[in-house]
Amino acid sequence: MDVWQLIERDHANIAQLIHDVPNALGGRSVIRNRERLLDDLIDQLETHAVAVRASLYEPLSRMSETRRLVEDLQGEHEAFMRLLAGLARSRRKDADGWLDAFGDAAFLVDQHLHRHAHELIPAARKLLSREEVARTTRMFIRGKVKALKSRQRSGFGGTGLSDLVVVGAVGAAVGGLALLAWRSGLFGSRDLPSQHSDLAAEVR
Repeated sequence: MDVWQLIERDHANIAQLIHDVPNALGGRSVIRNRERLLDDLIDQLETHAVAVRASLYEPLSRMSETRRLVEDLQGEHEAFMRLLAGLARSRRKDADGWLDAFGDAAFLVDQHLHRHAHELIPAARKLLSREEVARTTRMFIRGKVKALKSRQRSGFGGTGLSDLVVVGAVGAAVGGLALLAWRSGLFGSRDLPSQHSDLAAEVR
């Protein structure tokens, strides 16, 4: 799996969460469900952004053909993340106004991901060599691991069951990313133990 497929998988996960947030059910628990889904969406978007910055934005920002595109995309990300943060602070997640505002933010996210798919990735495919694509794939995975580590440290404030579930999920995700990198040929077969250990150690 290369960086293009990893980005596509992230986009699919984000699109599913965007669909799920306004459709959250549960009667009187609808607000709690929306809060959880919105938090998941924000986490997914931030983790994805960190990985894309570490992989594609870094080399493309140095190229005259794509420097402006990278700047625009980073500005778009900051804009809709501010909107989503404001929605997360709102206590009226069951109100029509909240849903309308979420729809506006979701539209900006959708436009942003569309530009990733139809502008950023085609430009990167054209400009990056095979070796650079392999490097960006490694950097995407490492960027995601670092973002997951940051989430683990900031979210692990107690010792409750939910905290342990979060930590376990982060650890499993890191292990999966390390194995994915090895299976994709990013690490040599003899390098699996050390590389896997390095990645896993980053979340401890």
